[in-house]
Amino acid sequence: MSAISATYIAFLILGIATFAVLKPRKAVAIVYICGLLFLPVSYYPSLPTEISDTATFSSYQIMTSALPADSLINKALIAAITALIGAMIFDHRKLIKFRPTIIDLPMTCWCFWPLIQSFFGDANPAGWISSLYIFSIWGAPWFLGRIYFHERAGRLELADIVVGATLLLLPITLIEGISGQRVYEWIFGIHPFANVGAERYFGYRPLAMFEDGNQYGLWLCCAALLAVWRLKTLSQDDSKLLRTVVAVILCLMAIAAQSVGALMLIFAGMTVLHSERLLSYSRKIALPALIVMSLGLGVYVSGAIPLRSLAKETVVGQITLEALRKSGRNSFSWRISQDQHSILRIQEDLVVGSGHWDWWRELGRRPWGLLLLLVGQFGLIGLVLALGSPFGAILSRSRMNRSRETGKTEPNKPQSSSSSALAFTVIIAVTLIDALMNAFIFLPAVMFSGSLSRHFDIKKSNPLGLQQLP
Repeated sequence: MSAISATYIAFLILGIATFAVLKPRKAVAIVYICGLLFLPVSYYPSLPTEISDTATFSSYQIMTSALPADSLINKALIAAITALIGAMIFDHRKLIKFRPTIIDLPMTCWCFWPLIQSFFGDANPAGWISSLYIFSIWGAPWFLGRIYFHERAGRLELADIVVGATLLLLPITLIEGISGQRVYEWIFGIHPFANVGAERYFGYRPLAMFEDGNQYGLWLCCAALLAVWRLKTLSQDDSKLLRTVVAVILCLMAIAAQSVGALMLIFAGMTVLHSERLLSYSRKIALPALIVMSLGLGVYVSGAIPLRSLAKETVVGQITLEALRKSGRNSFSWRISQDQHSILRIQEDLVVGSGHWDWWRELGRRPWGLLLLLVGQFGLIGLVLALGSPFGAILSRSRMNRSRETGKTEPNKPQSSSSSALAFTVIIAVTLIDALMNAFIFLPAVMFSGSLSRHFDIKKSNPLGLQQLP
């Protein structure tokens, strides 16, 4: 038995046992978050010895765990399934009482879409397998978020567990940031992204147990934002000093990761959360911003704007490329070129999708962003369904009265800063924007999205078994 198999089995057993000693809500959060943080990524294939640059080669072959591919057993699946099984065994009454609402419809359809899609042609993996996989990676965290973290107390507990568990990465951060060595490879063997983007402006970007260095950087930035935001929600008590120290450490870890794009997004998010005027303005533009983002993605995928030609054949484009090169941000233009190279292939099955995880293989390269990978495999229909529930949850929260969500605040505590829904909304927005350029995302954002949808006990249901949100 390999080290990875033994670790997965041990985690499954210990994770389920956690529910016997902790309250279900806390157990769900700890099991899911710790699984994503500390489990080995997947069963990576051996790379051909004749390939000189194995890191570059594997970058095109290894897929994100957010979508089904040729390798279906990974940390994201084990973490989600363990949390779900534990809840089903130790808290089945709560799960049985749950009733879906209309906001769950897009997520449910997203889980079934690969199966439906397979009726239009062949699929790889098979449609029913992809549906089960998407339910595990997307559906299970969404519904666990809906059931256990729909109230403010639940979201605060989930945020604290993300912050506390991420802090445990500090020893690995110090080792890898200074030496460039990979703890993952010491324990579990080859990691195909071990050296991709490892050298930074100063030292090295750690990898820890993540799928990719960019995912590590994004996770650290999200955890730092939650830690800083939690300081604003506390009354003056003894834990203030400890939480301040934790927030400072996580901010330093995020900065040391040197993921510039993630740092910029999180800085913008922190600015919004700590500004009354920006908070008020962000609520007003929530719907227009989502519409503009959706239209922009559609235009980007359609290829209506020839970004490659504009970059190479116009003065502005050449100046921009030169500025990126001088700033050391060549990766940004490289990722756009990867996307543009795949646009024509995506357009062949734009609406329904190809149904194949490796639809990009004939191109010799793949897009680097999750959203384009999703469209290539599952089409615009899949994209709309995948993003429908998170978008719906954000919009439903943006329409609610802020006082109803935050409840009664402590003295001298800014009410706007205590909004857990707003903090989670910022994390989700950052994850979606980052997904334009990165395939390896902040996976807890799916559970965060589910938590934004208010939970209702249904006394009278409609014929479809769906309840309309007020």
